[in-house]
Amino acid sequence: MFRPKSELRWLRLWFTPSLATTPHFTKWLTKAQAAFMAIKLLSPPGMGLPPYLCHHFAVSLLFPILSYGGDIFHPTVHMLRKLAVFCHKVQRWCTNCFSCTPTDILAIEACLPPLELLLVYKRRLANLRVLCSPPEINPAMARLAPSVHTLSLHRHSPDHRTLLVKNAGRRLPLPWLQPRPPTKNMAHLPLDAVPHLMLFLLAPDGLSPLPVTSQPLLAESYPEPPEGHTYPQLRRRCRDRLRAEWKASAPVPARYPYPPSVKPHPFMGLNKFDMGRLHSMRLGNSCLRAHPSWDNDGPTTCP
Repeated sequence: MFRPKSELRWLRLWFTPSLATTPHFTKWLTKAQAAFMAIKLLSPPGMGLPPYLCHHFAVSLLFPILSYGGDIFHPTVHMLRKLAVFCHKVQRWCTNCFSCTPTDILAIEACLPPLELLLVYKRRLANLRVLCSPPEINPAMARLAPSVHTLSLHRHSPDHRTLLVKNAGRRLPLPWLQPRPPTKNMAHLPLDAVPHLMLFLLAPDGLSPLPVTSQPLLAESYPEPPEGHTYPQLRRRCRDRLRAEWKASAPVPARYPYPPSVKPHPFMGLNKFDMGRLHSMRLGNSCLRAHPSWDNDGPTTCP
């Protein structure tokens, strides 16, 4: 016997009776802030570790803590705003830029995409693992619609598809290749949303089957995937999709011509003081603009 609790932790995921996601992300935000306070001592402003190591810490340590459970839970708008404020602090720490730098340009300079796009990217990778899992092993994959084209046609019977979700009277199965109709009174199985998020991975003809993640282990029972359609290549497509969405959603001014990139800049291998000056020059906020020029025939200030 145990007393009922308002929050329950299972596999480091925090659940509430209303299935609210704010308590979960609040706890992991606190852990990310504690980790950031520890590693920030290794690289104070103007000195310390080189910036590319700061970028490596942000990608491999801070974001996995901050986004834990993001492939299942969706943060609210208010919670996403709080998470974004922490991400902006990390971006300023990586670039040594001024506090007045616009956040959209700051993300491009730090080579760290916005958090809302990174959460969608992580959700896509989680859905890709489900779609590329052998249906004989993964029960979630075996309960997807038969229209999901994979190398194995094994599926459970239609009545078994509702074992993972409650099939209310107003819930209907949604075919994979059919767009979701904008109907408010009709809901669809949440399990059908897994392949719908990955529709962009279809080949132009829409007939290429999705590969399996462990192809060497299942080589005897599974055929070879089509050329150019392996699991690592699909992951790269998801990464290219992230870069394209970031470029389309970043409202950068016309004076800033540099495109978004997820790889650190080559000059981020310099010391943090010099790197910060290069970032300021790229942003057009360099202190050199106030220095007098040594050229008597040209302008009096450095452009």
